[in-house]
Amino acid sequence: MNCPRVAIFDLDDTLAESFKSPSDSVLKKLEQLLEHVPVAIMTGAGFKRMESQFLPQLAAAPHAERFYLFPNSAAQCYVHEAGVWQLAYNLAFTSEERAHIKETIQKIVDENEVFKGIPHFGERMFDREAQVAYTPVGIEATLEVKQTWDPGGVKRKALWQTLKQAMPEFEILLGGTTTIDITRQGINKAYGVRWLSEHLSIPTSEMFYVGDAFYDDGNDAVVVPTGIITRAVSDPSETEIIIDDLLKSCA
Repeated sequence: MNCPRVAIFDLDDTLAESFKSPSDSVLKKLEQLLEHVPVAIMTGAGFKRMESQFLPQLAAAPHAERFYLFPNSAAQCYVHEAGVWQLAYNLAFTSEERAHIKETIQKIVDENEVFKGIPHFGERMFDREAQVAYTPVGIEATLEVKQTWDPGGVKRKALWQTLKQAMPEFEILLGGTTTIDITRQGINKAYGVRWLSEHLSIPTSEMFYVGDAFYDDGNDAVVVPTGIITRAVSDPSETEIIIDDLLKSCA
């Protein structure tokens, strides 16, 4: 593996299990990687969740100024400057847009039999201002529930297709194993890749992206047309091996 000039990672099911924090081992290796190249996390997750789980450790890294955080499917970007996280950009919805999206999701779920009777654990709808996300099984569902509630992804794909038809004016993508992410039209991880490429004056062909959702309409697949080098993984253990390889090649 050649050393890229930028390394970008998805979070859920890539750096960490879905809705969990990366392991101490992974976080330590990301700190080490920052010594060599800029590092970014590009995820459907929200900033507050990451801030409570693991951002303080990365903020304390010697080269934290090289770290870029793109929450809410790259609808926002945060950088660490002067000891605090600062917004580099924020492509948030209006309050009216968010209300419309949430009402539309709830109406479709309530009216369609295929979405009824799905056991859920905790909140299912997440309003993060720059993104609205929905997971039929809830944020507190166990890994086993997430992996078994919808074999083959038929129910989630049906919901995704229905939402796309109902709200063609928005970007609607599949994230992780259970979630559907909604942002402004054209705002997705490809937007984040291109923004970072321009910001750092580094061609996308010299950047590296690791994620799990490269399947059709997955929220990682959208980065492929940017020309970035990609690597698909199935779980955090595979990602940690890739980080080890990056550390060897970049040392």
